[in-house]
Amino acid sequence: MLKSSKAGVWKMAIETERLEGAPKRRRSFSFRFPSIIGSGLWALSAKFASQVSQLTAFIVAAHVLTPAQFGLFAFCSAVAVFLVMLAEGGWAEFVMKSSEGEAHLNQIASMSMVSGLFFMIVGLLAAGILHEVFDNSWEASLLALFACWILPAGLTTVYDGVLVHRGELKRQAMIRIAAEAAGLALTVFGLRTGWNVFALAAGRLMMQLVILAGSIMAIGFIGFAKPSRPVVREVLRFSQQIIFNRLIVFFRSYSGTLAVGGFLGLAEAGYYRAAERIVAAFSELVGEPARMLGWLVFRRAREEQDKGTSREDQVSKAGSIFFPILIAIAAPVYLGLAMVSGGFVEVALGEAWRPAALLVGVLAAKQLLLATTYATEPLLAVRGNLRALAPVALFNALVSVFLIMLLSTFGVVAVALGQCVAAAIASATSIWVQQRYGGVDWREIAKNSALLLLALGAMVAVVFYVGRLADLLELRPVFVFFLQVGAGAVTYLAAVLSLWKFAGLAWLHWSTRGSDDPL
Repeated sequence: MLKSSKAGVWKMAIETERLEGAPKRRRSFSFRFPSIIGSGLWALSAKFASQVSQLTAFIVAAHVLTPAQFGLFAFCSAVAVFLVMLAEGGWAEFVMKSSEGEAHLNQIASMSMVSGLFFMIVGLLAAGILHEVFDNSWEASLLALFACWILPAGLTTVYDGVLVHRGELKRQAMIRIAAEAAGLALTVFGLRTGWNVFALAAGRLMMQLVILAGSIMAIGFIGFAKPSRPVVREVLRFSQQIIFNRLIVFFRSYSGTLAVGGFLGLAEAGYYRAAERIVAAFSELVGEPARMLGWLVFRRAREEQDKGTSREDQVSKAGSIFFPILIAIAAPVYLGLAMVSGGFVEVALGEAWRPAALLVGVLAAKQLLLATTYATEPLLAVRGNLRALAPVALFNALVSVFLIMLLSTFGVVAVALGQCVAAAIASATSIWVQQRYGGVDWREIAKNSALLLLALGAMVAVVFYVGRLADLLELRPVFVFFLQVGAGAVTYLAAVLSLWKFAGLAWLHWSTRGSDDPL
């Protein structure tokens, strides 16, 4: 037995010496961009499926509904989205921001259920007032159907937070893809069988129920528990910041539709909302994955920094790579949409919606200006400076709403141009906040992004000349649209790859390194 013990001691000593003599690997950043890109691709796939589903439903609806009917749907939808936003309360963000969220899941789930139930009742009461006081039974019925969407939406947000916090973006994406397919199927069925605008609301409700059921199957049912006072105070303190910021975003997003409908009528509101919806489809395709990845990237960067393994500011370093990649993806999407907006509207919606084409181009330019704002919320949250966003966001919202009210009597194009001015101001203030309170270096970001202008210039030139050539040859609009999109995409990708290889896009090189290399 003594011999065996000595042998064990010698074996341990040899193993220790072997490990100590081995070359030590550098400790690297806790996340690798290949894995982050993999998660991002799943999130992007879900968003792509979502936008394809919603665009398909919108295109089918555009051939069934009139612009005025679509304007009515937009009004009722705005009220429902407002209530859903209040019901969601920032529960998901509280779960995502730190490990404290999962420690109190049952209590947060109870708060989300109470919140969802309360705002669902508010929606039903509003529908009742429309029916009994104003005798608007059509609008009341649509709003009541939308109100049923609020409770499952409030509960779903907690499950979403858990999935993102655990890095289960693949599961989340699969659930959302299945839900979008179910919602689209019901919407198209309803439109084809004469449900009118109710088909759109029913499809949205079906989608939300499938997301909730799939999330419960993925991570298990989160039980309910009575929230303690400290948890309630902590969650509400965080939640009110999220809600305030989103209220500002909501009024910026929907004030145009409401103002145009109020001053110019439901048909003009229908055109404006249709243009907003088209641009929003691309915005969500880019912005939502960017926001989720922003939470992952900046939270993990902060965790790495808290370990004290490096004197370098890991959050700032992550931002110097994350934002150029975001710009590289967002810029060709919005710029390309602005250039082919006429063909897109004519091909997708038909000639009846042609007045919306110019609006799509202008609003796409506006969204390009706002691309750098997508990750502001997660950046400031991990820095503990989320409160700094509220006054800036309020200022930007007031500028946006002021320009809408000022220009709405001059027509929808004037309103859209005013939103471009507001977006430029919002972009400038967002960059200032990201530098001052988020600690990112926008000089470094601008330097890393400068060469992208060459790739974008090449894309614009090719798309423009393909369009001119198509006009001379009198090609069909469908063929011209796809030819411009294909030529622009190939040109941009070729230009970026050439710049990467020959001009040295350092951040792109870092993002494609192997898993053994630090960020």
